[in-house]
Amino acid sequence: MDGIDKAGGATDVSRLRPSSVQTTPAPAAVSTAQPKPDLPSAISDLFSALADATPPVDGKKVQAIRSLIQSGAYPIDSRAIAQKMVALDFPTRGIGADA
Repeated sequence: MDGIDKAGGATDVSRLRPSSVQTTPAPAAVSTAQPKPDLPSAISDLFSALADATPPVDGKKVQAIRSLIQSGAYPIDSRAIAQKMVALDFPTRGIGADA
């Protein structure tokens, strides 16, 4: 068993590959991922879109409430408004919830 050492491996492997065979490097991997958008540009576009959007406000309802307030027919509870504002500013403390 010429050419095989005692460990079972070939001692001379150069004879296994013909000299005329040339090896070529593997082709580079082709990326199929979508290109990442330019983040500052995407954020700017988002802010522009939000700034241009109209808020969901019912103009007729707002005008009706304004008219009622001006005429004194719409009750305004300043204490309830203040409590709600405090509750919105400090939601985890529970301040103003049942004061």
